[in-house]
Amino acid sequence: MTKVFYLLLFLSSSTEPTYYNKGMYFMSPGECELSKPVAIEVMRREAEAVGLTDVYIDAHCIEMDVKEFKKTITS
Repeated sequence: MTKVFYLLLFLSSSTEPTYYNKGMYFMSPGECELSKPVAIEVMRREAEAVGLTDVYIDAHCIEMDVKEFKKTITS
């Protein structure tokens, strides 16, 4: 098993009844915490681009065990 840290981003908006979530994997808790503010800002911009206003973004670094971890092409 490999320990990874998953940054879960959860967005809700007063103008849209649905909720959106996405996340990213990191190899250390520090890397996850450092990436959190940037990820929140990117998600805020994405929400604004599709017309969502009055957004609330909750972000948490969650420790997980995985059997296999593959880095993405962009990492």
